[in-house]
Amino acid sequence: MKRAYITFLAVCISLGAFAQLQQPDTSVLLKLPQDPSIIARFKQKLVELALQNPDVRQYDAQKDITKYETRIAKAAWLNHLTAAGNLNEFTIKGNNNGNNPQASFYPRYNFGVIIPLGHFISIPNEVKKAKAQGRVVQKQQESAALIIKDKVLEAYEEYSANKQLVELHGPILEDALVHYNQIEEKFRAGTEGIPLDEYKAAYHDYNVEMVQKVLLEKNLRQSKLALEGIVGMTLEEVMRLL
Repeated sequence: MKRAYITFLAVCISLGAFAQLQQPDTSVLLKLPQDPSIIARFKQKLVELALQNPDVRQYDAQKDITKYETRIAKAAWLNHLTAAGNLNEFTIKGNNNGNNPQASFYPRYNFGVIIPLGHFISIPNEVKKAKAQGRVVQKQQESAALIIKDKVLEAYEEYSANKQLVELHGPILEDALVHYNQIEEKFRAGTEGIPLDEYKAAYHDYNVEMVQKVLLEKNLRQSKLALEGIVGMTLEEVMRLL
């Protein structure tokens, strides 16, 4: 009776282990390119897509604003142009056919420009200020682009490393399962020298590797999501763009 119970327990454990192994996580099976040139293109494409991030594109709008401000500052000179004329009945009607030449006023038309002296300093400085602001925005955009690039490459390396860890752990898990199956088969056959404790230890070792598999795949999924969050699309979609 006891032997039958132990055999039943072994079968249940074996079926549980088999069920766990038959449920691979397909979300972590993405195959990265192996050719160095393709890997370089893949990374470059990731960076290009990440630079479309709104946090970076906002600087394009800010640069447009500084261009408009520069034009406004340059146009400020026109606000201070004035024209004056000597307009009266004599300049309109003429000198009455020469009958009264003294009534003519010379110069008949006067035009002038009035610019406060302070504007010779303020307006050029406003123009320089607008241009300087444009350079500041350009530098900010370049800095933001470098930060985004670093984040993309760092996230890629994190994902790539986690993927390799999952792949390297695969054979270890298979070895643990093979060892467990061997012990389980001998135990169910009643082979001497295979006590219950050894059977439990084999299953424990296999279960430890299954736990490690779950943790590694979780880290891989998280790193994949982090990279895709920066890029703005899934890695599968990026690979189709190569």
